[in-house]
Amino acid sequence: MGKPKSDTRHQGRLHTLWSWLKKPLLLGIPIGVFVLLLAIGSFQGVMTLTNQNAFCFSCHLKMDTIVQEYKASDHYMRNGKVIATCADCHVPHDFVDKMKVKIMATADIYYMLAGTITKENFEQHRPELAQKVWDTMEKDNSANCRYCHTGSNFDLTKQPQRAKLNHEQLGKTGKTCIDCHTGIAHKRIVIE
Repeated sequence: MGKPKSDTRHQGRLHTLWSWLKKPLLLGIPIGVFVLLLAIGSFQGVMTLTNQNAFCFSCHLKMDTIVQEYKASDHYMRNGKVIATCADCHVPHDFVDKMKVKIMATADIYYMLAGTITKENFEQHRPELAQKVWDTMEKDNSANCRYCHTGSNFDLTKQPQRAKLNHEQLGKTGKTCIDCHTGIAHKRIVIE
């Protein structure tokens, strides 16, 4: 006894349906991998681009004096070499914290477009903006400073006596880099 005709037709339809679905699925895998790699590459490209000084300067050069102050500091040039970029100081190295800062930085774009902070009123807003940066640095124990200033970049034996003594006491006093070095790359702001 053979299979009923309805079962055979049903199986034939399922086979046809599966054949039809299988082709896009097989094509979808390499296309999906390509799209995923493209997205990852694009994401990494955007992260790299937005960590470049040129990106930071594109707005700050038009709005305030902090670029000129930074360029005059030891953190910008020494012996013809750029020592620290804007991102080295202002963008965390840990991925999650970096993403938080990048997302929060979109507010800067809004304030610029809305005209809330302009070249004309930047100095009025500067103390509160500086305080936010210092609070962050104090909260994370100046993690970005310590990222670069380690090992041979922070050799106590090569420091002047006073700096050496202060740096040796750093852990005992509960202070962090920003407590003494608030004016290292930009002019020192007095908060009233």
